[in-house]
Amino acid sequence: MPMIERLSLSLALTLNWGTRLSSRDDPMFNEICEVEAAISKFRSTTGNLQDYIPVLRLNPFSPSTKRAKEHRARRDVYLTRLNRDLDERMASGTHKPCIQANIIRDKGSELSKEELTSISLTMLSGGLDTVTTLVQWSVALLAQRPDIQERAVQEIRKRYAEDEPLADVYDEELCPFITALVRECLRFYTVLRLALPRATVKDMVYEGKLIPAGSKIYLNAWACNMGTNVALSLHIRSYTDPPPPDPAVWRDPSVFRPSRWLEQPDAPLFTYGIGYRMCTGSLLANRELYLVFIRMLGSFVLVPDSAVDVHPVRGSSDPTSLVTMCKPYSVFFRPRNERALRDALTQADVRMG
Repeated sequence: MPMIERLSLSLALTLNWGTRLSSRDDPMFNEICEVEAAISKFRSTTGNLQDYIPVLRLNPFSPSTKRAKEHRARRDVYLTRLNRDLDERMASGTHKPCIQANIIRDKGSELSKEELTSISLTMLSGGLDTVTTLVQWSVALLAQRPDIQERAVQEIRKRYAEDEPLADVYDEELCPFITALVRECLRFYTVLRLALPRATVKDMVYEGKLIPAGSKIYLNAWACNMGTNVALSLHIRSYTDPPPPDPAVWRDPSVFRPSRWLEQPDAPLFTYGIGYRMCTGSLLANRELYLVFIRMLGSFVLVPDSAVDVHPVRGSSDPTSLVTMCKPYSVFFRPRNERALRDALTQADVRMG
């Protein structure tokens, strides 16, 4: 998990600040991962009663408020460091192109300090939470599904030979089965089950019911991805009485089957939200996941070393968390061709300097 977290974190730091952590031993690595994980719990739809019972906000001794302030202060420390380091590199002309520098240099953007901070935090926490969690679920499942691993390797070998374990970083997602595998993992393990809340801006009527302006709306992205025909309705159903699958979307939504995306490539995927307010990092996340899967499966055979329930609901370690994580497990990564992999990694180290 730390290696997956470092991958996502380095990508976020590179894109937003033009820098990256030198190793997992950097103290800031553990600090960012720990603080962002804690803040994610604060943002849970069920983890903070103060969001729904306003009178609780008046309690000056609230432990939740105290913890929130402590983590906010810790977050401000590394945000300040990242911003200061970028300012110094910009002043000396040694900075690399990145989102934050482009915004600062664009005098017409007129973004406030708060807006810049919001962009930075979105880049920092978005991928660190979701991509790492999705890979965690996916590795657990793939270790138990040698049939999917074999199919993936057969498709990878059509483009990359056995002595090319590391796919080209500029591969434009040209292996259709790996792309389908990514989409099926995103569908089956919708890590943000209830998408971030939205507020209605005007009164509206839906199925004869008035929804007042200012109402808080949650999209049940997981139910939508499971192809349920009432997933978007306002009907209240019990947890033990899930809505039936809509055969017009998927005939077998409870089955993990990557090939469905080869059969229906234009089917809807709700993991990133939908419409013009969907996650702006979706294309980046898809590309990151594609490279993770094609390199991992092209290089290793995954073999389970411990039992873990990979069912997306039963296997959840904390149902109250904003991001749905699976229970801890261990897996063996056995090289398919150790000599070729060592050579490829050595060459990659040389390229990185």
